Amino acid sequence: MLYPLSWSLPPGVQAAITDRVCPGNLASHVHADPSAVIRHRRQLMRQLELPVAPRWLRQIHSAQVVHFNDAAPTVAADAIYADHGPAVCAVLTADCLPILLCSGDGSQIAAIHAGWRGLAQGIIQQTLQQFHGPRETILAYLGPAISVRAFEVGEDVRAAFLPLHAVDSTTFRPHIPGKWYADLSQIAARLLAQEGCQRVTFSQQCTYYDQRWDSYRRDPHCGRFASLIWKNN
Repeated sequence: MLYPLSWSLPPGVQAAITDRVCPGNLASHVHADPSAVIRHRRQLMRQLELPVAPRWLRQIHSAQVVHFNDAAPTVAADAIYADHGPAVCAVLTADCLPILLCSGDGSQIAAIHAGWRGLAQGIIQQTLQQFHGPRETILAYLGPAISVRAFEVGEDVRAAFLPLHAVDSTTFRPHIPGKWYADLSQIAARLLAQEGCQRVTFSQQCTYYDQRWDSYRRDPHCGRFASLIWKNN
């Protein structure tokens, strides 16, 4: 099904998340039937009554951000933003963290694909640089992602966040020698707070343990679900 979010947004702005079944896989890069992906994307537009088609990205786990007007499936980026409507910002994930952003007045929106590499490289900071208003008014939603109890990482991942002052017992929990459990949502919340963004809503949904969502760690051949935020004018 499609999930309208329990997230208070300004008038004219809406957000939703899809799942594995409705409308189904939305990614064209996972050895999927191209006609099925097109069909699912058209179904998504109809069901959500989107004002325009989403501009899908070539996500590469980077800190690259692109404006909605310049976005295309061939454009390598991991965040998309818009500062006027109509526009639909969307990212595809399957364990990575989808982050949706909205300015307090609804004039600007963004969607971020945040894996640990993107977070460590500054995808949140780069996206926030596109926002013009006060950071404390920005609304953030952290969507379904792999939870801390399923996300075992090596010392290299933990070390990548030490310079960002994002490592403590909340964001990284010791497991066995050389291994840690990382909490993507808490890491993102920490980085948002460092940038002055305190109005953060957590979905508290785990893609690995909840069968509603695609999970690459559970099934490397899975599809991708979408997190979307849009404005009508």
